[in-house]
Amino acid sequence: MATAVPAGHQPADTDFVQLLFTDIAGRLKSLEIPAARWDAVRADGWTLDGSVLLGFGDPDHSDLRLVPDPETFVVRPWPTPAGRTVGMVLCDVRDAQGRPFAADPRAVLRRAVEESERRGLRPVFGVEAEFYLLRESAPGRLDPSDRNAYWDLGETEEADEVCRDISEALDRMGLTVTGHHHEVCPGQREIVFLHGDALTTADRLLLLKHTARAMARRRGLRAVFMPKPLAHLYGNALHLHVSLRGTDDDRPVFHDAEDPQGMSALFRACLAGVLDHAPALTALGNPTVNSYKRMVPASGTPVHVSWARHNRSTAFKVVGDPAVPDSTRLELRSPDPAANPHLLFAGVLAAFADGAERGLKLPDACEEPADTLGAAELAARGIAPLPTDLPTALRALAEDTVVRGALGDLAATAHDRHCRADFNAWHRIVTPWEVERYADSV
Repeated sequence: MATAVPAGHQPADTDFVQLLFTDIAGRLKSLEIPAARWDAVRADGWTLDGSVLLGFGDPDHSDLRLVPDPETFVVRPWPTPAGRTVGMVLCDVRDAQGRPFAADPRAVLRRAVEESERRGLRPVFGVEAEFYLLRESAPGRLDPSDRNAYWDLGETEEADEVCRDISEALDRMGLTVTGHHHEVCPGQREIVFLHGDALTTADRLLLLKHTARAMARRRGLRAVFMPKPLAHLYGNALHLHVSLRGTDDDRPVFHDAEDPQGMSALFRACLAGVLDHAPALTALGNPTVNSYKRMVPASGTPVHVSWARHNRSTAFKVVGDPAVPDSTRLELRSPDPAANPHLLFAGVLAAFADGAERGLKLPDACEEPADTLGAAELAARGIAPLPTDLPTALRALAEDTVVRGALGDLAATAHDRHCRADFNAWHRIVTPWEVERYADSV
């Protein structure tokens, strides 16, 4: 805890400080303290009853402690309605003995990063998070805030101003925004911030979602990150960009100038690893029942386990100019914003490591949309479908010793329990569609 709070982001400049942490689903939780209590809490932490929290609800692990990570401290750029200033700091969760709590998502990712660094490899992650800006036009009804399409210049300033608010707020919290633009569907947006190390990027994605919701509410809109909020429009994606660099020389180890595609042997093995573990990774990248409403053919979303250099409909895309070493990276295109980024990033790193250690051979690229190929052609090329529902994905994760091992038994069990409860709750719902379709026909 010797790390200093970054200059310009001092708790003394605030009235209150929110101690933030995430549950197993990646939802931010908060305890708020008066800023005058910061020094004491920073030194001693704060006792937490984990028995009632999602993913922490094990009577044997109920006595927990929040320990602030000072490097994550930021001053929230928007004041409270009463004009008070609030700071935010992400916390690590420790057990009763002061050890990292095994089911804390930040601890899971830290373990994966440390394992990668022991092999001399430093992971770098970037994210592109899509979301909708929606207006509640009637109770329970959400409609797009505009009628624009991909990269359109706005017909109104309202939604654009929300994105400017979000960008300014993120910049003031130290997240360097590289740009924002309109996505494919009416009301759909994307804001991108600068890539960074795995833990920082995962933390910042949570802050982006929190900030987007807050800024949208201030202008009477809702920022919605759910995978498929509107049945007739495309869903929201969470595209991951991942590369590895040498810990000693900071060299981009995914690049090979001698390879026609600029891909190193290590990159090929890592890519083969995520292809091999794609079904299990789907349980982490697409963890809700709603996720699979997005993952259907002809929806702009990958539905098969394949890779390509140019084909954007594939689950894994090699990105970058072969002549520019630093640009070489892997893009994962199937995850959605419901994912807990800490767990998903850890799973990806485990798949990388397994592919490299086993020396897996990369299959041929698929440069045409896989969902246009017949079953015989897919089988001949060894292209399998991604899981089409949550139980199938969870079963794949339960059977995958590598990805499940990266989470650890406690976190993996908590994730499985939460997702199955979500599925079972949905499974008991009788929808208006079912009533309309079957009430008079069976």
